[in-house]
Amino acid sequence: MHGRLIISRFALLTGLPAKTLRYYDEIGLLRPQWVDEDSAYRYYSVTQVSLGIRIRRWRELGLSLDAVRRLLDTPDQAGDVLREHEHRLRQEIEQRERALLALHLALQEAPMNYRLEHLPAQQTLCIHTSLQPPHYEVIPEALQELMAYCRTRGYAPHAPSFFVHHSEQQVVDVCVPVAGHAEPHGRIEVRTFEGGPAFIGRFVGPYDRTGAAYTLVVEEALRRGLPITGVTAEIYVKSVPHTPDPNAYETDIAFFLQPDPEPLA
Repeated sequence: MHGRLIISRFALLTGLPAKTLRYYDEIGLLRPQWVDEDSAYRYYSVTQVSLGIRIRRWRELGLSLDAVRRLLDTPDQAGDVLREHEHRLRQEIEQRERALLALHLALQEAPMNYRLEHLPAQQTLCIHTSLQPPHYEVIPEALQELMAYCRTRGYAPHAPSFFVHHSEQQVVDVCVPVAGHAEPHGRIEVRTFEGGPAFIGRFVGPYDRTGAAYTLVVEEALRRGLPITGVTAEIYVKSVPHTPDPNAYETDIAFFLQPDPEPLA
């Protein structure tokens, strides 16, 4: 009959398998227009093809059947439904990225290169600034300012730049180690980094993935029973001046230890 489509033909036109169409009929999501009383054959109308295609596309986007039903029953709420789904997808992506990073670290030949080390005291040019996670741009901005000042004054950094994150406040000291006489300028101070005992892990990869590395380092420190203070340092061992590839960056994540710890290995 004109306008009627058997289930196999409707499946071909919509891209929905016949088995899926039968299930959608059972749950009332997409019912056939006619059902033959004698044969129980399902027949769909040509006018239902567009609906079937929309449902398939929504499902391909990862929308749940409940969300698809909301889109069909309350089309005026489509924006809200899709934004909620976008939020869920972003959360899933973040979870999978963290899982991939953890897997990457686990597969490293020498995971994180964990070690106990006494960081030496050294003179630095330093910018003391506030941090407002997740907005960390103040750190590269401060480093750029410090390096520009070094070039202007002819100071040569003699060790990797770093920043220290204090435990009780959202403040950081962004530092560039320099030897010899140095002068302060504006918000740039000349400070002595006191150093001290620390448990350190080395992360290899781009800066935007160092967050997971902090968790791994502190977990290993606690597993070893080390008395961490909560103060951390992020030391840029291999960075932009050394390689154009962010995946090759090397960053030491240091957790400072309580005074008079166990003898260092």
